[in-house]
Amino acid sequence: MQDQPGCEMPRTVKQAVTIKGIRDGLVFLFDDQCSFAEILEDLQEKLHGAQSQLLSGPIIRVTIETGRRVFDEVQKEQIRQLLSIYGNLVIQGFHSVLEEEFPKPPHVFLHRGTVRSGQSIEFDGDITIIGDVNPGGQVLATGDIYVMGALRGIAHAGCRGNEQAVIGAVYFQPTQLRIGSVISRSPDTSDIRSEAAEMEFAYLRNGQMAVEKMFNLYSIRLKK
Repeated sequence: MQDQPGCEMPRTVKQAVTIKGIRDGLVFLFDDQCSFAEILEDLQEKLHGAQSQLLSGPIIRVTIETGRRVFDEVQKEQIRQLLSIYGNLVIQGFHSVLEEEFPKPPHVFLHRGTVRSGQSIEFDGDITIIGDVNPGGQVLATGDIYVMGALRGIAHAGCRGNEQAVIGAVYFQPTQLRIGSVISRSPDTSDIRSEAAEMEFAYLRNGQMAVEKMFNLYSIRLKK
């Protein structure tokens, strides 16, 4: 049977960008089979088109899923610039399947020896101290801090606002503990035990400093 003249089968239009609502905000799904130029074009159309009404109102958290493609910083900045027309859209992050399959190794700084009074160690990542941190010594990390000895000085984990960071030590006798913007109470607080039989870690629980045995670290992080 021949097709009737003038009749065409409807075409399925492939969308480069799909916007979905979730409980915590919105997810922007980018088709990894489309070119970056097509993604930008479709995103701009949706931001100014029929779906623009979904993007108005109070602060909306946005997660961007890029499939099996990893955007570089230039591409991410172009996306941010497009979304900036809505001052209420806050990008939580860019997620790629490839980054989950092949995660980047953590940035870790290993210091062997005692951190003495007046000495300060800072690092953008995690810090592991093989030794003690003496009173007057200071350790600051954007990630976690682990002291394979006595912590008697100052330790500030998550110093750029990461409140998921932890501080681990064999013996807790700190001058001050700080995670993100939260500072521990005085050193004699019942939450910070001075003589630990095994390694412990400090973390934030409901905005307050708490201490647990190190074997609980994995299960606690799963809950966050």
